[in-house]
Formats: sequence, C-alpha cells, structure tokens
Amino acid sequence: PNRASLKVSFFGPFYGGYNVIHLDPDYQVSLVAGPSRKYLWILARRPDPPRDAVDRAVRRAGELGFDTSALIWVRHDP
Repeated sequence: PNRASLKVSFFGPFYGGYNVIHLDPDYQVSLVAGPSRKYLWILARRPDPPRDAVDRAVRRAGELGFDTSALIWVRHDP
C-alpha cells in the first residue's frame, strides 16, 4: 500500500511525524499513525462517517498490529 510520511505542528514550533497508513477508497476515512505504534487516529471528512468505512479502517489497523481495543471514540455533534 502507498504510505505518506508527513510532519505536522500541533503546538507552535513543535513538530511531529505521522504516516497515512490507510485511505478509504471513497476518501471519507483515513488512518494516521505516529512514527511508532503508540499513536493512531481515525480521521474522517464529516462527524458521522460511514460505519462500514470506519469498520474497515479499524480492521486494517488490527492487521497492521495496532491495539484497536485502546481506541478512544469521540462523539462529534453535527
């Protein structure tokens, strides 16, 4: 699979690397990880992403060795 390594700044001049490790075919959901398996984010284009796309992303994260039981699900109000 294609992977992209990028850097992002969360707090001013402090930068951290991240990798896009999964992208939904419809570009609705992506998996983004830190340089180690310590951090994993599921990013979506809208607050209520398609459930099947999220499920595929979680399965892919498990296949890549991430502990998906440690995911923290955040509710986003529209």
